[in-house]
Amino acid sequence: MDKKIHIGKKIIILSKRLKRRLDNGTSKYGITGVQSRILGFISHNSEKRDIFQKDIEEELDIRRSSVTSVLQLMEKNGCIERVSVSTDARLKKIIITEKGTEIQRNVWNLILELEKSLTDELSDEELDLLVSLIDRLSNKIAD
Repeated sequence: MDKKIHIGKKIIILSKRLKRRLDNGTSKYGITGVQSRILGFISHNSEKRDIFQKDIEEELDIRRSSVTSVLQLMEKNGCIERVSVSTDARLKKIIITEKGTEIQRNVWNLILELEKSLTDELSDEELDLLVSLIDRLSNKIAD
């Protein structure tokens, strides 16, 4: 039983270290880690479909109030624009700007470097097992 008590603690520590590393990297571009995740999501999906705030909330598992304030700041800083949709004036699709695209490209390179440093530490078998275990534990405690 003692081992199980420490699983959450170890995962939280790893998560905070990853977040800190990402935040340190993204801060050079004037954005936070959360903003970089949002830019990445918009960038990788907007060619296939329109992106709305609800999509970001669901994909990144972030509360509505948090997404609202982050998007407002990103819009103010010129990373995104919100554009009305012709079919429903209440809906605003979220579009990445040229500035946002440039920031996202730089941050993506930082993420790839971080991912490589982590995956280089593990064998293929260890990596497969880690991902499988993380998914299993995540599903067990999902809301």
